[in-house]
Amino acid sequence: MKRPIIYLTFLLSVIAVLSARDTTFRTGTDNIELRLNGKPVPGGWEVSPDLNPDILETTAREVFFASDIDTLAVTLDEWENFHIDMLTARGDTARVRLTRFPVCPFENPNPELLRLPASGKLTREQAAFDIDALVYTLNQVHPDIFSVSGQEPFFRAVNKAKASLPDSVSPVGLYLRVAPLVSMIGDGHTSLVFPFNTVFTRDTKRFPVSVNILSNGTMNCRMSVDSIIPRDARILSINGVSAAEMIDSMLPLVSGEKRHFRLAMVSYTFPALLQTMYPADSYTVEYLPRGNKKPVRHTFPSMTFDEILSRMPKENTVQNHEIYSFSVDSVKNVAIMDFRSFQDVGRMKHFADSMFSVLREKHIGNLIIDLRENGGGNSAVGDVLLRYLSPVPFVQMEKALVKVTPATARLMGADIPAGGFTFEESDPSEYIIPLTPQEGHYHGNVYLLTSNKTFSSAGSFAWAFKETGAGKTVGEETGGMNVSFGDILYFRLPVSKLSCSVSYKRFWQFHADENNIHGTLPDIPVPAADALDAAMKLVGKNRRK
Repeated sequence: MKRPIIYLTFLLSVIAVLSARDTTFRTGTDNIELRLNGKPVPGGWEVSPDLNPDILETTAREVFFASDIDTLAVTLDEWENFHIDMLTARGDTARVRLTRFPVCPFENPNPELLRLPASGKLTREQAAFDIDALVYTLNQVHPDIFSVSGQEPFFRAVNKAKASLPDSVSPVGLYLRVAPLVSMIGDGHTSLVFPFNTVFTRDTKRFPVSVNILSNGTMNCRMSVDSIIPRDARILSINGVSAAEMIDSMLPLVSGEKRHFRLAMVSYTFPALLQTMYPADSYTVEYLPRGNKKPVRHTFPSMTFDEILSRMPKENTVQNHEIYSFSVDSVKNVAIMDFRSFQDVGRMKHFADSMFSVLREKHIGNLIIDLRENGGGNSAVGDVLLRYLSPVPFVQMEKALVKVTPATARLMGADIPAGGFTFEESDPSEYIIPLTPQEGHYHGNVYLLTSNKTFSSAGSFAWAFKETGAGKTVGEETGGMNVSFGDILYFRLPVSKLSCSVSYKRFWQFHADENNIHGTLPDIPVPAADALDAAMKLVGKNRRK
């Protein structure tokens, strides 16, 4: 007699057989004792020879039967089947199949379900399982996946994504359907990673123009093969599709708290999204060079990576790979720190000590710190620098909400108690104390350059910098918000192996109000490209005083 256990509907479509063991069991009665993990099942088990097989589906590891004649104890692995021939006193045989499912199939997926067809594409059932696994893991780890979208719109989008699945779909095709779900969370740290290596090989022919997408939604040329399109020329259309239409079609695929940050993410992902969404053998680009009133057109053939590399302007391929560096202009009484990434606390301690020693020795009265291309890292690196700049005690993260579930612990690879939510708040007595003048505190004028790409730890640094009155901010609102999710873990979808990042904390920056969420607003708002010139003008005014 079947004793059903309720599972998610997708689970019932496929049953795995890791191994199939057989045994016999004798009984003189039609009703026998049944225990699951040592606990008696009310009513026992009814022996039913008419059912072939009679099925017991359970999450229990230990299954025990006892009749007036025989006893049987079975230990099951997850996804294992075990067959029993129950022999009755009447000479009948009741065929029984035991199947053990995991308590959570997303933690230990069905091995049969993980096997891709020879085509390398996912079946509809496999793709639906990946979507369910994605939603499950996000909800288990993230502090609040519904804070922006709400539950109803989010699950309506989940259902729509499942309904759109064809009979088979590639990992890239699944990405295009699923990335908008992750984007709805409204968290720049939580995103589905584009499968670049699936789309691009060295021999893949691609668009031979590099573009920048600006915070106002326009597309400019960064460089092109043979410098055919001038740098900073505005791209109007590609193969007849307007740049605005292309950008709007890509925005739902990328994550971020605000449009300007998501535009920056489209800029980063644009080559892959163009290759996937607008594939072509050649590309007719309509563009408007600076100072021109009449658009120009040029048709490029698609090219391999090596072909493009050999024909790109050489002077633009040389980049400064130092994560932080500085230069001094003694004539203009200014130092410029190029700050690309918040990495290596020990290295920053040595760097800051050296830089501020030079500024003191040369009596440099102005410091410009450039965070425009800084996407974050370890906020402790910012603490080191802020001790030289802040006039008051500070913390970058004043409050934090931490979510720790069994899924979080598994992704962290740590044996930690899964206690749900923990809320932590800094006491002013715990604030970080700035350096004294004797220890090297800098008392010159400081200007911080920011952009919509200033994100994560760079955003929290910029917020603390402004909130403490350490100097003036110049440029654009940061991409990182004053109240935001962060500290990420990575996981892969079980079948497609698409990678996803997910926040498991929420942070409130120094004196931040969750009822007024925004990035660091610049004291002198100018386009990011003009921020250095604007800061240098302020330095010049200081010299004339």
